[in-house]
Amino acid sequence: MSIWERLAQTADRGRRRLLFAGWLTEQVKPYGLEPIVVGGHALEFYTLGDYATADIDLVCSDRAIVEQVLEQAGFHREGRHWYRPDLNLAIEILDEVLAGSKERVERVTIEEYTVYLIGKEDLLIDRLNAYVHWKSEADCLWAKELMLLFGEVMDWAYLEQRAAEEGTLDKLMELRGEVADD
Repeated sequence: MSIWERLAQTADRGRRRLLFAGWLTEQVKPYGLEPIVVGGHALEFYTLGDYATADIDLVCSDRAIVEQVLEQAGFHREGRHWYRPDLNLAIEILDEVLAGSKERVERVTIEEYTVYLIGKEDLLIDRLNAYVHWKSEADCLWAKELMLLFGEVMDWAYLEQRAAEEGTLDKLMELRGEVADD
């Protein structure tokens, strides 16, 4: 069965996006690339679907190669996004540089594929930045959710260092206190 048939038969949208990200990673691997899932789809994965998103946000060091693969796979570009409506897939390549540590990227296996996901700590910092710098209350809630789910296994020294660099250390410590009180 082709990847396209498998994707079409995968009813769960989150699983379909993850499977596609794994296929895409396999396609660009010969070029030495490892696209990293960031943003909402990473948050959806870590929160086991509590957060829902409509697209896959990627960071990859060579956007042109990924875009070539997407075009060859039947995607069409509209603005920042690449779409394949028949599979209900939308892809956005946000950047060529990961905002965070490549050493913290997590590898997830789905069927025969490997997917690279932004590390939990860096995703938390991303949500914290959105809350502090863009006043996104929803992102504050998701930062707290990540703390509740993974606080015991997170590297708090790293988190504090990153938050200090981003100007969000006070808010990180405040939210950590709130989560501890819950």
